[in-house]
Amino acid sequence: MKPGKISAGKILAIDDEKNILHLIQNEFSEEGFEVTTAETGEQGLEIAEKQKFDLVFLDIKLPKINGIETLKRLKQKSSATEVIMITGHGEVKSAVESIKLGARDYITKPFKLDELLFLARQVIEDRKTGSETYDDIAGNVRYEDRKFMLCPNQAMQNIYRIMKRVAPTDNTILILGETGVGKDVLAAQIHLCSKRKKGPFITLDCGMLNHNLAESELYGHRKGAFSGAGDRKEGLVEKSNGGTLFLDEIGNIDINMQKKFLRFLETGKFRRLGETREISVDARIILATNIDLHQAVEKGLLRKDLLYRMDVISITLPPLRERQEDIIPLSEHLLELYGDKTRKIEISQEAARVLTEYSWPGNIRELKSVITKALLFSDSDILMPDDLPEHLNKNKKIPASLPKTLEEMEKEHIMAVLDKTGGHQTRAAELLGINRKTLYKKIHKYNLFS
Repeated sequence: MKPGKISAGKILAIDDEKNILHLIQNEFSEEGFEVTTAETGEQGLEIAEKQKFDLVFLDIKLPKINGIETLKRLKQKSSATEVIMITGHGEVKSAVESIKLGARDYITKPFKLDELLFLARQVIEDRKTGSETYDDIAGNVRYEDRKFMLCPNQAMQNIYRIMKRVAPTDNTILILGETGVGKDVLAAQIHLCSKRKKGPFITLDCGMLNHNLAESELYGHRKGAFSGAGDRKEGLVEKSNGGTLFLDEIGNIDINMQKKFLRFLETGKFRRLGETREISVDARIILATNIDLHQAVEKGLLRKDLLYRMDVISITLPPLRERQEDIIPLSEHLLELYGDKTRKIEISQEAARVLTEYSWPGNIRELKSVITKALLFSDSDILMPDDLPEHLNKNKKIPASLPKTLEEMEKEHIMAVLDKTGGHQTRAAELLGINRKTLYKKIHKYNLFS
């Protein structure tokens, strides 16, 4: 950086290729950045211990400590450190893995300097104005689906950064996770953020496939190919041409179909049943499963070569019990989505406690069911624990006797909070966990200031 020039930001570049370090050092210094370089992960970590940086450029292939391990250690030191990975064309899987570990983005060699500068300026700007917004991350995803997935949980935000990178590509994507975590929603979002968004989005639950008709369902058949095949049929693979084919519960695909399916994944070609002519389709494949595919291979239920071909880029959605901070935002969205559009329903602190303390074995699917049922039984603008299913309340401590009604207890609690805040309604509403409009209604309901 030239003397007297205001720094545009501090950058640490870690790469074992001296020519790349020289390029970054010279060009970024000309643009006003302060640049420090390191040729090994160890050297970079030592420097990062002594100085703070706005951004780290980190090569994946490094001697001794590789880029992934260096990233882990950088993030352990400071989770707020922004890192952009530098990778070769054959290391996309490692780059995606690095985003799961907290990297901001990745760029592929040989990169254009303008692209690198753009990424750096974007990071610096975000650090000045706060982090990128959920809408920025989610792109053009439908509002309803976006709200289900975009929550405060850091793992989910990392997943959206991965989605933003992989959606424009044609790579096969494998989505892993328990039943009900939203694998189908994420698949739809990847499609909507891709260049194929105007094409068809074809879905199939492989667990629902009739084994005798599975090939016909996927690939179609000619007239008379088998008993009952009265007319020629176009299969789902063919219907997905120009769009995305989403195969849910792929771990349940019949072992006898797997060789043909593997060939389709590798070549994009298939034959209808009863025909010899090959048909080519241009479709993006997204797969999902809730089972351990490596165990399926060991049990002889899945071909090993098919597993390797499917697992190009994998994304694991965490269960809801590991996303406790997401439960209330998701619940509020479901209340908004399925509730009466003429009124806004708040979640009481007591109900919020019940919701967050429950383990949610059915994940988001179960949460939808709970909120939908609660809406049927709640006549109030406040969702209370008694509006929730009994099994959610079973661990709640209930006093031996209840001399006061819930309304009496609520009234006394509001009076105590108002007294504590000196009658300041905005502050009282914050402490109560409700908005000021709701507090105002309750003040009049209980005639507190008359």
